[in-house]
Amino acid sequence: MPIIRYFVFVGGLLLALLFAVERYLPAPAERAGPSDPDRSIIRIASARSLPEKIVFDTSARADWPTMAQADPLSEEPKQQVREAQVREAQVRETQMRETLAAMPAAPAVEVKKEATARVSSGPRPHPKRWAKLQKRAPDRRLAFERPGPFAGGWW
Repeated sequence: MPIIRYFVFVGGLLLALLFAVERYLPAPAERAGPSDPDRSIIRIASARSLPEKIVFDTSARADWPTMAQADPLSEEPKQQVREAQVREAQVRETQMRETLAAMPAAPAVEVKKEATARVSSGPRPHPKRWAKLQKRAPDRRLAFERPGPFAGGWW
């Protein structure tokens, strides 16, 4: 246990030096008294005066009504708006029909029945074998670039 021996030796040496310094050095001078900072009141007078204080009256006023009353709306304007919207929709629909009627018809596409039938010309290659054939060659690396706990990259 060399560490314990070290602390005992160094601690004893420092304690001996402390006692020697206290014996041979003069004692510190005593203070005459506690030195407090000057706590007198500092008064600052300014030639400028501040602006007058602004007071906001936030109390509720009695002469204002608490809630505004709205006149009830009649049903006639709502019905007129709805009728106008329906008319606009009908006009748009008729314009769309006229536009579509004026367009030429698209040519019909013939569907070949032979294309839908599956033609097997031979056995298909196995998917795992195909994947093995397309395997890439590994990239070349230098010896010091390899990963691992002793390669020098983990600290």
